[in-house]
Amino acid sequence: MAAPGGYGGPPPQQWNAGMGPPPSDFRQGQGPPRQPLAQGPPQRGPPPMQGMPQFQGYGQVGGFGQMAPMPPPPPPPPPQGKPPSMEFTDLANLDEAACKSAMIEHVNQNCCYGKKPANEMNLSKAIGLTALHYTLETFCEGRDTGYVNEPYRGGPVDGPQNGPPPPPWAIPCQPNGMFETHTKEMEVPHTATVRPCHDCDARGYHRCWRCGGDGRCSCHTCGGDGRITCDTCDGYRQMKCYIKLTVTYTNHNEDHIIERTDMPDELVRHAKGETIFEQVMTQVFPITSYPVREINDNSVRLVNSHRSAFPNERQLQQRQRLRAVPVTEANYTWEDFSSRFWVYGLERKVHAPDYPQQCFGGNLLELQITKHDSVIKRTLALTQIYNSSKPQ
Repeated sequence: MAAPGGYGGPPPQQWNAGMGPPPSDFRQGQGPPRQPLAQGPPQRGPPPMQGMPQFQGYGQVGGFGQMAPMPPPPPPPPPQGKPPSMEFTDLANLDEAACKSAMIEHVNQNCCYGKKPANEMNLSKAIGLTALHYTLETFCEGRDTGYVNEPYRGGPVDGPQNGPPPPPWAIPCQPNGMFETHTKEMEVPHTATVRPCHDCDARGYHRCWRCGGDGRCSCHTCGGDGRITCDTCDGYRQMKCYIKLTVTYTNHNEDHIIERTDMPDELVRHAKGETIFEQVMTQVFPITSYPVREINDNSVRLVNSHRSAFPNERQLQQRQRLRAVPVTEANYTWEDFSSRFWVYGLERKVHAPDYPQQCFGGNLLELQITKHDSVIKRTLALTQIYNSSKPQ
């Protein structure tokens, strides 16, 4: 249904308060219905679906303000045949001198750490290990459709007169970049119609909710006119209704970490490492020939899981990556204190939760750990750096 000015005609005239006085019977309650006086504008509901055209392929479209997923095409079969060659590189570890240098740099970057233990500690042993971080990314596309409406301000309208709309999965849309989660929105071709505004009955205005349309000069909402512009159609009296297509690109990411020391595994996830294997395909082959069986088992597990994990999305591409992150556990002594720390990542980050001099709230915390009869005794001694209230 098209009101005057629709489908490429001249733009409709927008109602505003300066277009003349209200109808003569407006003050007597004719026109927009009177509503109880309120402290704010009333909440407006969506337009009715009654009378909206039906389109083939869009029987599951959501109503106004509601988006419904569109079932994707059947997925392709899993890859067949012999998997491509998989070659893996190796990674070197750090010695004691490199570990101590990393600790000194770590302390220099933390103003609350005392520098003395880092400079004076004696490293008794450095155990070099390699943490393995396997990730599987499945880049998918999901499509949702639903009716939307907006004020019709003139211009061409691509409606059913131009032919049937294309199926939701046949509308061209390309991602901005692979393996990046983002969303695109567009109007489904040939689904637009122009209808009278359901909210104001195509008047372009409502009765003022503050003064009830009496037009009191003291009313700051309507300025004494008794009418206010319809928020739904912005005074244009007509609404353009169409089906909106929302395309959501989602990068589903799962991983598995192998790290044999007592350092928290999540530190490996964000540390820099060396990529020893990477594969990008529409559907990747799971890793089955790496010397560490746990990597093979979890690659098979994740790849098989992702094949059916996203039934409402179309799989576009997969990427699997195996990274080697160097982790070195360093044992050290300083005075009567013995402990250990970890240097991890190519950037040589340090994890030292038991560092003997840490400052908390202006106090220097010395953590002493002594071993006696296989029992670890922890003694916390707070040494005040400066206490202005201490008697002289």
